[in-house]
Order: sequence, then C-alpha cells, then structure tokens
Amino acid sequence: MSRTVKGSLTAIILLLAAGSASAASCFTDDEAKDARFRVFQQGLNVAALNCRTIDPAAQTFQERYNRFVSQFDRALKDNAVALRGHFARAGGNLDLWMTKVANDAGQRVYSDPDYCQTALDNLEQTATLAPGEVREFAATATPAHAFISICAPPKAKRQNKSAMN
Repeated sequence: MSRTVKGSLTAIILLLAAGSASAASCFTDDEAKDARFRVFQQGLNVAALNCRTIDPAAQTFQERYNRFVSQFDRALKDNAVALRGHFARAGGNLDLWMTKVANDAGQRVYSDPDYCQTALDNLEQTATLAPGEVREFAATATPAHAFISICAPPKAKRQNKSAMN
C-alpha cells in the first residue's frame, strides 16, 4: 500500500473517530454541570498560563489558580470521576473532549479581550465559596459551551390507540 493511501486511510479513521466521539457524548442536565465545571476549571488554567496581573504586589494568576486547585481539590477529583463515568456510559472519548476544551480556551484567551479579567473575577469569587458550592457557581459562570451538548429528553411513549378504545 502506498504512503499516500496509508496516510489518507489514517486521516479518515481519525476523522471518523473524532466525529463519533463528540456525537456520542451528549450530557444530561446534571452531567452538563460537571462538564461546565471542567470547562470553567480549564479556562482558569489557561488564564494562569497566559494572563498577568497589573499590580506587581498582587498575587499572580498562577498563585490564585494554585489556591483554587488546593481549595477545591476534592471537588475537582469528584468532577474527574463524574466525567469519566459519563464518557464510559455515554461513549465518546474524555481525552479528546478535554483536548477540544483546552484548545478552545487557548484560542479564546487571545480572541476575547475580557478573557483575563473575567478569569480574575471568577478566581476572586471562588475564593469565598465552600467546596460544595463551586460546581453550581461554575455552571452559572459557564452557561453554554460548544462542546457541551444537552441530550434531548426522552420522548413520552405514545399510548396505543386500541388500548384507549
């Protein structure tokens, strides 16, 4: 088999795998909160790597992000378990999904002029939260995202017309 054919087959297989991984992973409303929490956390991570504070006496983004991770360590671990469970049950690929989320955040840090300020505001607000409150806060701070599709609710079963007569 020629290199070109092998390369083309590999590309097609990767595209099919990527498409099926994202299509198979719609989230229930509750699972979407877990997904939003992870998107929120990833956004803060990107800010910690890319944003700088203006006040040199203030904590850096990295220091603030490290405080967030330390404060919500248990919630983040629980979130990882919930997401692994979702992808195991619903299909799809957690690693691929996380890569897409991270790449999206990496693009937004450059395209959204308010990205760093929003991340800073979010970090400041989370500092006052109890561990049990961060998931709900993240869900409201990240209301919609391209990689969080909500599953359609199950359709009600139609009643058999003959049973009604």
